[in-house]
Amino acid sequence: MNRKIVGIIIGLGFTLGGYAQSEVDAYNLSRNDLKGTARSVSMGGAFGALGGDISGISINPAGIGVYKKSEIVTTLNFQNTKTESNLNTDKINESKFKFNFDNLAFVGSFDLYSDIAPKLNFGFSYNRLKTFDRKYRTQGNNLTQSLARYMTYRSNESNISDPSKLLINFKGVNPDGYNPFSQYDWLAVFGYNGYLTDFAGDKFVTAKPILDNQINNGLQVYEKGYVDTYDFNMGTTFSDIVSVGLTVSVTDLDYRRETFYDEGIGGATNAGFSLDNFMKSEGTGWQLKAGVIVKPIQELRIGLAYHSPTWYDMTDYMSAGMDYDMSEFIDGSKDYPSKGAVWTNETTRDYRFRSPDKFVASIAGVIGQYAIISADYEFTNYKNSTKLFDDDGYILPNNPNNDINRHFTGASTLRIGAEARITPQFSARVGYAWMQSPVQKSLKHNISPTMTDTYYEVRTDRADSHFLLDGDTYHLTWGLGYRFSPSFYTDVAFMYKTQKSEVFAHSFSEKANLKTNTFRGLITLGYRF
Repeated sequence: MNRKIVGIIIGLGFTLGGYAQSEVDAYNLSRNDLKGTARSVSMGGAFGALGGDISGISINPAGIGVYKKSEIVTTLNFQNTKTESNLNTDKINESKFKFNFDNLAFVGSFDLYSDIAPKLNFGFSYNRLKTFDRKYRTQGNNLTQSLARYMTYRSNESNISDPSKLLINFKGVNPDGYNPFSQYDWLAVFGYNGYLTDFAGDKFVTAKPILDNQINNGLQVYEKGYVDTYDFNMGTTFSDIVSVGLTVSVTDLDYRRETFYDEGIGGATNAGFSLDNFMKSEGTGWQLKAGVIVKPIQELRIGLAYHSPTWYDMTDYMSAGMDYDMSEFIDGSKDYPSKGAVWTNETTRDYRFRSPDKFVASIAGVIGQYAIISADYEFTNYKNSTKLFDDDGYILPNNPNNDINRHFTGASTLRIGAEARITPQFSARVGYAWMQSPVQKSLKHNISPTMTDTYYEVRTDRADSHFLLDGDTYHLTWGLGYRFSPSFYTDVAFMYKTQKSEVFAHSFSEKANLKTNTFRGLITLGYRF
């Protein structure tokens, strides 16, 4: 390795040469959770055919046409998320607790003095659609698939014929005066400067000490953020039979992730490296929703709704750094250090993101003033609707849209709920929701270090190469409601959610199993007038 001296290195500010977005990023930012008022959540979110509830309007805008009075409503909740990971028999548990403010809404009902459409209703609501808050860790011993192997693969995929172009000096630039991080794959730059890869003949190879030994690794991930919407609603009901509604939504997205990955070489005292990544995604978007609810008889409600994609303008902020120590295997008397650090300053990337559109079909049975049974079916078009573009609206150079089409499919969601009125003031509710994962089974079963034509790579152009492949999500919900007066009411709800995922530190790594359990409690306060 004929290298320049590498010590504590700070990269200059720059624009990333590649694109950081991938199909798993698009999926992670697209998927919503079971959120809303306590009444809606306690019934599994099955409110698309019922209306008269701010969460029902979010599912089917025609729900605003059902209102006969004006209303102010707000919801608070607490959430505790626990994760358990298992990699090569090593189990690790983590938990995170947080309070959230889920919605605040106003619906105004105005008389039209018409027998056909007696009311015209308008509404404004703030709703939290998703909370990203979670932390998890994996740890494995005596493994064979080092990140250095994947660095080698990425270096060769980049077709770098002159490895000296990857080198960085004390000023954070290449000896030729430019910053390699702005020109080349980040993992290629880190791997070569950290003595994890070398160049032999006309290709990159993994450092021999890593090839000759098993490795011990650890991955820590800290996530936080939210997806909020500000909805403007309008609707009415014709002849007490057909309700229609329209919603215009402005969406605010904020997602942050810190990832800490470390590797130690088996049998060595201190040899190994650690790679830290920070990523923040911020964006604003807009969306249209339209819906209809038909009441052919008093006991039956049928709803249909369409949610357009959300069109986002996004900005990602990224930085990464690596500490390495290969001094146990590399002669320290040579003219370059075998122990040091390589860092980048924060870099940004602007792009456009289109989330998937949705179709919702709902049905509900109403038994007088005594009981309600309701069900929603929702289809989310991840495969054909989700898209990523550059800031000018053109296809990205690495075209992650092809990966989205190959690796994801449309996903179904089923929500079922029931409510029983115990007394004129007191109600009990229960619900269930199942959300299908859009991840193709072929992708889950074909992540492999062989990387033959029958196996897939899940790629990001950051140095943060870890990703999750989610399984289906299951919710059990229950709750109570009480009316203090004809105007003032309160509802409480509880929800238990569970989901299993597969975690990969990179596309060559051994698989870790992750189970996430979430318990949430909600309280809604409402006033109708």
